[in-house]
Amino acid sequence: MKTDFCTYCILKYKHSPYLDESINIGVLIFYASTQKFSFKYSRNLSRVKSIYENIPEKTIKEYLRQIDNRLNKFHSTDKDIFPLNDLELKDFLSKNILSSDSTILQFSNFKTIKKGKFEESYIENIILQQNFVDDIKHIPYSPQEPKIISNLYRELNKFGLKDVKNNNRFKEDYSITTKNGAKFSFEFAWKNGLWNLVKPVGFDLKTSDGIIEKAHKNLGQFTDLESENSNYKYNLIVGKPSSKKLYKSYDSALNILEKLKYTEIVEEKDISKYSINVIEHIKDEISN
Repeated sequence: MKTDFCTYCILKYKHSPYLDESINIGVLIFYASTQKFSFKYSRNLSRVKSIYENIPEKTIKEYLRQIDNRLNKFHSTDKDIFPLNDLELKDFLSKNILSSDSTILQFSNFKTIKKGKFEESYIENIILQQNFVDDIKHIPYSPQEPKIISNLYRELNKFGLKDVKNNNRFKEDYSITTKNGAKFSFEFAWKNGLWNLVKPVGFDLKTSDGIIEKAHKNLGQFTDLESENSNYKYNLIVGKPSSKKLYKSYDSALNILEKLKYTEIVEEKDISKYSINVIEHIKDEISN
């Protein structure tokens, strides 16, 4: 029978089977009403690495990856996986997800709470706040792209955008459609012989993996666009991470994007110079 309860347990790292101590590195939540699991865990193991030396980092991350992959196979909304009780959940996890005699990672005892009318994201946030430190707590994420565009428009207006905006060489909310029907939208386009399509790409993310993944995603998208649309150039206005620890990954992301042939990469620090260039070229096109 489906209920409005959810059950959760903490995934703990035990550095030594001889020491009665552990560190919380993940949480597994099971929602009975939807028969779905939510697994949140530390991506960088910062707490573990700050306490212990020479931890088996690769082994731990492989465990975490396998747990995540195995749980995804049991997502279901059609039937009950098992009754909502601790014994059934423990048996399920031990047989299918993580053996109960694992010495490095172990699930704690289960706790069941009433979900009520609260959103799952709200429940997750409460559990994380109660059991974890900052490396996996929900930190409100504000996309960097709106800030980049706001800064860009401020600079464009400073150098005379209003004088050239209402002509056929500057178009806002520009979109193109590929041969396979995929639609790509751009903040605006400006003409300098070819149309330059402008898109912000923010790399102020939480992890190095996230930055590299986003770079590869954009590389794939714009590689497809370049191969289909030779009448355009693409201007990516990129934002830098706020954490200095991620600067190296950001540089790697730029190296990935620089493989694009008809795409110009503009760092946010160069927006003023870029804005001057845009306005001057639009004026030159108009005068010609």
